[in-house]
Amino acid sequence: IITPKCANFLDVDPLDPSYANVEYALLDPSCSGSGIVNRQDALVDSYIAIVNPTGAGGEAKSSEMRARNLAEFQTSIVLHAMRFPGVKRISYSTCSIHAEENEGVVARVLQSQSEFGLAEADQVIPTWHRRGLETAGLTKDQAACVVRTMPEDGTNGFFVAGFVRQQPPDLANTKAQLAELRAVRQKEEEAKPKHTAFEQAGGAKKNPKNPPQAKKPKQPRQPRVRVPKPAKDGGEPSSESTPRVVASGAVTKSKPNKGKKKPKRRVSTAVTML
Repeated sequence: IITPKCANFLDVDPLDPSYANVEYALLDPSCSGSGIVNRQDALVDSYIAIVNPTGAGGEAKSSEMRARNLAEFQTSIVLHAMRFPGVKRISYSTCSIHAEENEGVVARVLQSQSEFGLAEADQVIPTWHRRGLETAGLTKDQAACVVRTMPEDGTNGFFVAGFVRQQPPDLANTKAQLAELRAVRQKEEEAKPKHTAFEQAGGAKKNPKNPPQAKKPKQPRQPRVRVPKPAKDGGEPSSESTPRVVASGAVTKSKPNKGKKKPKRRVSTAVTML
């Protein structure tokens, strides 16, 4: 019942007829991962940014900047999911404790469109005690409609929000938005520096100072030379009786016999007189 696709979600056409029956979207986009407890360095910086944003140090400010860039991407993901005309409900979640990636994204999404609103609090884990932050662009009632967890709750840091369609889709507006987004992305692609095909394939640039060295040809293997043993009487052996030879050949096994005897070995040897 699942058809996986390896593609950029922002490149998917919501008006494609193959997605006409899509009614629910589960969005878990890339985030800072600041809520993961075993990442203590990111956890401390993120918690400082929430509790004391005005007095945060340089590391916390750097973390906030990264969260801000991620929030822009996350917002675009949610808005793109809302362009599917058949979608009724959307779930948005992160493993971040940054308000910028959580309540901030929800606030920007609500301000950017009018077709979707937040699901009621009794539809989003109503028994959980910790709800959203009111200081991130959400009213008290809106903050009560989202869920967040913190490490002091005995779990990792998470955030969940639900969106429900409240108005029918405006297809004309959706087409205009898609055309505008495609034009912007095309300009961005054209503005990127052009690279050679070799560099695009991940290869390194050629260095003229250090040209590749040619491989040395392999030397032919020298044949073994058998030196005859001296004669018993101490004289020199005659060249006729004990010549020096160069032998080359291969040893092969003969096919096994049907009996129990071991197969004989056949030796083929070429002999050259020196």
